[in-house]
Amino acid sequence: MTRFFKIISLVLLLVLIQCNPSPVNACVEGLSWGMDLQSVERHLGVSLNPVQEELSKDLFEVSDFQMSGLPVNRVRVRVEDEYGLKQLAYEMDYENMTEVLAGLRHRFGPPVGTSVDIDGRSPQQQWIWHTGEDVITAVKNEDRPFLLSYRPSLLDPSFL
Repeated sequence: MTRFFKIISLVLLLVLIQCNPSPVNACVEGLSWGMDLQSVERHLGVSLNPVQEELSKDLFEVSDFQMSGLPVNRVRVRVEDEYGLKQLAYEMDYENMTEVLAGLRHRFGPPVGTSVDIDGRSPQQQWIWHTGEDVITAVKNEDRPFLLSYRPSLLDPSFL
């Protein structure tokens, strides 16, 4: 009978853990997907400015940002009215690319890497990590700054 109660207790504990998820970190410690704009600004310690593009009413940015001591040319966030924080992207100089890629590899393991040549224009390299909660994409393109983009994952890897 005590074994039965132990099994029931364990099952209830597992159900409670699944029903009470912890917030999902979105690339910067303390940020979570779904945060409103004011919370994102407060956490980053900056005021984000709306991007003046007709199709991007949910897109905000700030220039000359510091990420853990690394200079970032521009930070862009997509914060939707209904769903909150949906994407975060950093543009930075190539001189910091190696350190950023090494840090991501150390934290999340080896990425999926690919080289892409779009329409015969300048080729680009992409590195992609799937952390379970986030999809992180790093892009090197000769014509643009190094880009590091985070978005919430739509796929639960346990279903694969």
